Amino acid sequence: MLDLQHQAVTKLSVGQQQRVALARALLGAPAMIIADEPTSALDADRRDEFVQLLFESAAAAGSSVMMVSHDRELGQHFDRVVDLRDINRAGGQS
Repeated sequence: MLDLQHQAVTKLSVGQQQRVALARALLGAPAMIIADEPTSALDADRRDEFVQLLFESAAAAGSSVMMVSHDRELGQHFDRVVDLRDINRAGGQS
């Protein structure tokens, strides 16, 4: 069996790096996890696996998740979706 704990982070796949980042984000059971494009380098299957892991881990830690993404398909996983075009009205335009 390959001993991954002694591998350089650059030897990990993008998916492995993202799972490590998730584990680090959950240290200390934060009230909120803010994730900026955490699935941008993943294919659809890996993206869905990562999001499931994210929500399961956050629930176990008692953490809420806020995610920023260009991937509209991720919205189906959230209770609330906000499109920045709807709230970003520069110059007070309505």
